[in-house]
Amino acid sequence: MAAATGERAPAFTGEELEKLVDGVLPQYALLYGPPDQQVRAHEKIGIWRAIAKEVRGLGVHHRRGTHCRKRWEDIRRGTKKTAESLLGMASQRRRGACRQLSPLMFRILAVAYPDLDGRVRAAQQTQGGEYKHHLLCCRAVEVSGWGRRAVGPPRPGRYL
Repeated sequence: MAAATGERAPAFTGEELEKLVDGVLPQYALLYGPPDQQVRAHEKIGIWRAIAKEVRGLGVHHRRGTHCRKRWEDIRRGTKKTAESLLGMASQRRRGACRQLSPLMFRILAVAYPDLDGRVRAAQQTQGGEYKHHLLCCRAVEVSGWGRRAVGPPRPGRYL
């Protein structure tokens, strides 16, 4: 067990992330919806255990409900942050960062942040493109004293 040896659990694979998102999205209203739709805390624990069981079914690693919940929170937060930066709403972009929304992120946006999803899709349509991965690349910058200057070509993006 990773916790007993002091080692970190391996990162979620793409298949595990897909299974996690497939398990959470139908249950989203029960876990994060308005208070009148949410279930009690012990029922949420049961939902996360069921999702973890599905993820464990892939046989990659023994995931617990808390691992799945924490990874979902990270994915959801990252998806929102990426969508906001694509729309120019983020207060400060990281230097040299490439931002894009993968199909998995679009699925999360549609359920978790429908208003943000609509604005991202509208922004894509106004740019005249079909449904494609939205990509924003910034040049790497060199910081010296108080000034900054771009160095090198934009770096390619990466998926979730």
